[in-house]
Amino acid sequence: MGTPTVNDHHVVRRGALLALCQFESGREDENDTVREGLLAADISERLVDEAMGFAIDVWSARESMDDLIRPLTTEWPRHRQPLLDRCLLRLAAFEISSSRVPPKIAINEAIELAREFSTAESPRFVNGVLDRLWHETPEQDSVTPQAEDHPPASGAVS
Repeated sequence: MGTPTVNDHHVVRRGALLALCQFESGREDENDTVREGLLAADISERLVDEAMGFAIDVWSARESMDDLIRPLTTEWPRHRQPLLDRCLLRLAAFEISSSRVPPKIAINEAIELAREFSTAESPRFVNGVLDRLWHETPEQDSVTPQAEDHPPASGAVS
């Protein structure tokens, strides 16, 4: 299968974001439907399972991620955030807090996905929240469980 590329990691992250949006929209128990949606969004068959696994990990930790994000978004609470931004913040917070990737990679990827999918204001909002999360949150030893069988969905070099 070969070594995953930086682009593969971006595609996995992109697919996980799309799956999270579906979960948030009430399809959390419809994995086959969500998987079909990822395939329709041009996520390659070989990366769909990794994207789904990553999304499931983030979704399972969403309450913990919301607890990390909430104090950083008091002026723009979760219920006022666009669905996509909310999912993107959870995904990046998961990556940062679980040490899946260096924070700079998680933040940069989140900004790129916000540019691709969300509003004109979203990249700045996402950057501000995640930068504060990175710099203001004490080291998290066990904020969220490590991903069980899923390699890092990042551009990190081992």
